[in-house]
Amino acid sequence: MNCKTIVSISICVLFLAGCSQKKDAKNTTEQTLNDSLKSVTSVQSVESRPISDELTLNGKIDFDNDEVAQVSSMFGGSIASVHAELGDYVRKGSVLAVVRSGDVASYDKEREEARQQLQLAQRNLNASKELYASGMASKKDLIISKQDMANALAEIRRINTIYHIYHLSPNAVYQIKAPVSGYVVQKSINPQMQISQNDSPVFTISGLTNVWVVANVYENDISKIHQGMPVRITTLAYPDKEFSGKIDKVYNMLDEDNKTMQVRITLTNRQHLLKPGMMTNVYVECNNSGQSMPCIDQHGLIFDNGKNYVVVVKNNNKLEIREVDVYKQNSSSAYISRGLNVGDRIIVKNALLVYTSLEI
Repeated sequence: MNCKTIVSISICVLFLAGCSQKKDAKNTTEQTLNDSLKSVTSVQSVESRPISDELTLNGKIDFDNDEVAQVSSMFGGSIASVHAELGDYVRKGSVLAVVRSGDVASYDKEREEARQQLQLAQRNLNASKELYASGMASKKDLIISKQDMANALAEIRRINTIYHIYHLSPNAVYQIKAPVSGYVVQKSINPQMQISQNDSPVFTISGLTNVWVVANVYENDISKIHQGMPVRITTLAYPDKEFSGKIDKVYNMLDEDNKTMQVRITLTNRQHLLKPGMMTNVYVECNNSGQSMPCIDQHGLIFDNGKNYVVVVKNNNKLEIREVDVYKQNSSSAYISRGLNVGDRIIVKNALLVYTSLEI
């Protein structure tokens, strides 16, 4: 026996215990919202709200391009090892892969030559200082030696900067490092693979702190959409959770194949619940006509035998099943054209179970 059945039976027992005789199916004047029943239901007052159209769009979670970094190899060579796989979270500066490169070997040679040149310049400068002090060398000779020393230092600094910028190591090793923190969303290399300098990106890294929701708008609905409109978003992964945002970008071009225009919503995703590729429903609250009508939570609406009903809680806490006419209904609300007035109270939690119990 499941939980819903148990709750239904409990409600029925509560009603039957409080009734001395069986009532008519729609006559609830003798039924009371007692304390036990209050613990398993919720009551909401009917409000007057402007009538608005809610447009439903199909969308998909995508990466925020502002958080995407594409990583290419600055040198050609052979992939010695790979340290990151698809879906891995990597921190800025962590090693993604190691490349052995002949291009890097030439820098090893240049650095060794620069070190030898620096040592030679240092010896010549020391000798020039001694000769100048003893009067055996001119001031011009000393100045030339100092200039040679400065040039040798500048060359060492240049090569060391290259090693630092490109993450080079001795023995012709080049490390591909993550420029940002994020998730590896694309990888195109494997060990022993040969790659060329500035080839297509070998890794793509993206953060998930923010994500985009890209939704399609059909041609006949384009006039209803504009930037800044509030939206509600639901996903299959989290059916009981809604995400809210606003349309922050309207792509004013139609796709030639499916004749749709795209809109974008940027969502904060600090808990990383939303994953790129997830399908979504995007509910857009369009402009209203200015007309207002009694509005209720759609969970309080019961459809039975071709008619709509609500369970009304009267001032003396007596319960009554009341037939209503629905003017418009969306995923969260229902506008009532007949049967309810502003200020009426209705049951919105476990309304169907209460309705069923009232008919016993």
